Amino acid sequence: MVRRSSVVVGLVLVAFLGTVLLPAFKFGVHAGSAHLNAGGKLFKVRAVYPHEGYGNFQHDIAVMEMKEPFAFDKYIQPIELMDEEVPLGGEVVISGYGRVGSNEPVSPALLYTSMFVVEDENCNSISEGLMCIDKEGSYGACNGDSGGPAAYDGKLAGVANFIIDHCGGNFADGYAKVSFYQDWIRQFLE
Repeated sequence: MVRRSSVVVGLVLVAFLGTVLLPAFKFGVHAGSAHLNAGGKLFKVRAVYPHEGYGNFQHDIAVMEMKEPFAFDKYIQPIELMDEEVPLGGEVVISGYGRVGSNEPVSPALLYTSMFVVEDENCNSISEGLMCIDKEGSYGACNGDSGGPAAYDGKLAGVANFIIDHCGGNFADGYAKVSFYQDWIRQFLE
């Protein structure tokens, strides 16, 4: 279970500028509302812990330690970490505030959609720490969704890493597989 004081995120365009880790004070986590400009609260980040093997689309995951714990209520809830792989064909729900399309603006409202776990070959034979998800139609993750969740059966199964070509294109999207990184994540949650 993700603790009151931690958030699991992906790193692409989130915590790094090139190869330099950005300082924690540059980050905030918006929680408690599905709209960035109304309701909710912005929580400050105390520290960012990137995976030590990060690079070349590998190990694209981090844990952010918050300055203050989340106050759980009906709008802010913890999510359990997935401890096994999502089966092929399994439906995941992704969400984010990223762009609404290639070369389009970001969305101030939280957007979400369903996608399905597919064979790794659909993401150019990605490594074992990544989950490949695809869709029927022309939607999916987009620029700005990096670090966003993929939930399966109410658990955090993946963390948005990359899109291939363009938003909603003909290729699957890559997500860090939470079950693969569970031991690494838990060291920061204890």
